[in-house]
Amino acid sequence: MATIIQIRRDSYTNWEDNDPILLAGELGYEYDDSATPSTHRVKVGDGVTRWNLLPYLTDATGPLGYTGPTGPTGPTGATGDTGPTGPTGPTGAASTVTGPTGPTGDTGPTGPTGFTGPTGFTGPTGFTGPTGPTGADGQFEVTGPTAPTGIDGLVWYNSNDGRTYIYYNDGDTAQWVEFGNANVGPTGPTGYTGPTGPTGPTGAASTVTGPTGPTGAVGDTGPTGPTGAASTVTGPTGPTGPTGSFADAQTLNAQTASYTGAASDAGKIVTMTVAGANNFNVATSTGLSAGQRIDIAQLGAGQTTVVAQSGVTVNGTPGLKLRAQYSTATLICTASNTYVLAGDLSA
Repeated sequence: MATIIQIRRDSYTNWEDNDPILLAGELGYEYDDSATPSTHRVKVGDGVTRWNLLPYLTDATGPLGYTGPTGPTGPTGATGDTGPTGPTGPTGAASTVTGPTGPTGDTGPTGPTGFTGPTGFTGPTGFTGPTGPTGADGQFEVTGPTAPTGIDGLVWYNSNDGRTYIYYNDGDTAQWVEFGNANVGPTGPTGYTGPTGPTGPTGAASTVTGPTGPTGAVGDTGPTGPTGAASTVTGPTGPTGPTGSFADAQTLNAQTASYTGAASDAGKIVTMTVAGANNFNVATSTGLSAGQRIDIAQLGAGQTTVVAQSGVTVNGTPGLKLRAQYSTATLICTASNTYVLAGDLSA
């Protein structure tokens, strides 16, 4: 009867969860289970190192063997998870309908009346009474250079040049004849002054308006009317963002030094290509919402450690370091400033 040698074996999940120490030279075989992809790899213990830190015996790639015949096509796998929902479309434009205008406030009180203008001009003086009767010598007139109307025997004294004339009319001719002042009789006495005429009627009321008095003070402003009712018209809803799909390429954010994640990295792959040890920092400014995620890929030889900054919590097992070059992990936001790190990690 043939001897059967059966080595120590378990599923990928159980090996990782139990993390035992194999004896020196002891083989451990890893097979797949329903929760992990197919592995079928072997590790060899050294009596000291735990399972998760032991390298796989099959990690080193041997020379390429010849290609075997193609096996039959396996059944189609289950449909992958739906990709994350695309970003929400922009908010609709603000309403353009103005609310109704409030009622006009009360009119302020009327200012005081301006000053009364000055009294109009006094009317003209009444007519002068009739001149008193002429003195005894009624044939003598004293006038200016223009001769008075000629009357036969009328004496005219020209007060402008001091000459005296008498008007002579012989029936054929009529003219003023000059004669010496010695021939002039004495001036008759001045007649008495006639009585003063009655006072003229009062002049018509002035039609000249006096200057306008100063404007009265402006009344108090009435109270402001109530604010119109808020618009009830909702702006149109923005278009829905495109549905995510695994067929869509993720955006890469390539980094060559330690880096702090940002809200704009949600749904992206951040690659860390750094020669030495480096950090992927998660701060309050990272600001992801619950359900959002960032994929992290260590492409450089330097080990990437995910570091929670002040005010932030990041949980992961067995640790928060990407295990080796080309390891990947996903940072998932479960609540405000709270994250879970899942992937190829080490303590």
